[in-house]
Amino acid sequence: MSCCLLDFCRVQELRQVREFLYPSQKPAAAPDESKDQAGENELTWDDSDWGSWEASDPKEDGTTAEEEVQQGAPWLQDCVLSLSPCSDLLVIAREHKAAFLSAKWQTDDSGREEMTLAVSWSGTLSSEEGECVSSVICIPLASQKRSSTGRPDWTCIVVGFSSGYVRFYTENGVLLLAQLLNEDPVLRLKCRTYEIPRHPGVTEQHEELSILYPTALVTIDGFSLFQSLRACRNQVARAAAAGSDVVQPPPLAYKKWGLQDMDIIVDHSSVGIMTLNVFDQMKNASILGGFHASVKGSPPAMSQYMTVGGGPFTGFYYAVEWWENEGQSPAQFDDFTALAH
Repeated sequence: MSCCLLDFCRVQELRQVREFLYPSQKPAAAPDESKDQAGENELTWDDSDWGSWEASDPKEDGTTAEEEVQQGAPWLQDCVLSLSPCSDLLVIAREHKAAFLSAKWQTDDSGREEMTLAVSWSGTLSSEEGECVSSVICIPLASQKRSSTGRPDWTCIVVGFSSGYVRFYTENGVLLLAQLLNEDPVLRLKCRTYEIPRHPGVTEQHEELSILYPTALVTIDGFSLFQSLRACRNQVARAAAAGSDVVQPPPLAYKKWGLQDMDIIVDHSSVGIMTLNVFDQMKNASILGGFHASVKGSPPAMSQYMTVGGGPFTGFYYAVEWWENEGQSPAQFDDFTALAH
């Protein structure tokens, strides 16, 4: 199998992003000519010492070749990155800092226009002591204007922290909404978009934001999230016009599910709402309860989630709501999980 990779944009000001996220690794001052050359070397691959891993003799300053390779490792691997589906916004975060790179069009030397990503905002995201960024996702929100219906109006940056907080920001780093959904670190943030029914018997899938914790999964309906973010953005705009920073965010409705029967969970995927057929219903009942298990007459519609990790490697969860209270719908997972691949 072969393929051709085509670049659609170029990332600029990477050196500035690195110096902001890694202030301790900021290079020393140098003349202008050598400074430009050093910046290019920092952001490109250095293959001059390939094959020299066998020689690890200490240098005059006491450092070995292994330590030099470790210091020169790609710094982006230690950061949390997220690219918008529209490819117009890139978020690079590390610990409690983040840099937002927005798309800009410019003309190169040959007269061809190309898209570049340049730093539009950089600063500190967290507000709690000791917390750091653990997951980031960029969600474009559709415009409601008649002239641009369906096109992205603005992009919301959803950031998960090690303290369990989930915070929503604008492209300019303005905090819109923050809520503590669980007291464990946020592992993954996933977003599922709307899908039309593609096959007979398959229901339509609505928008949903899912937040994975080590022992829990929190889901937020896309429509309610869109309304909440829209209200918060309007409040922030009115407060800025009035010279005030007091914003009262509306309550965020969510569902919290408990994950069981897996030792370690590292990632997940939201399959959507589905209804089991009779065969799958009987198969699940026999796996769980053996030949003494009973099967209901009509299987309910349920949300399916898939997790990966260890003990077992893969888990399939079917979530069924069982009671509602005060606008929120806590629910429990069915016990069908242990399918190891």
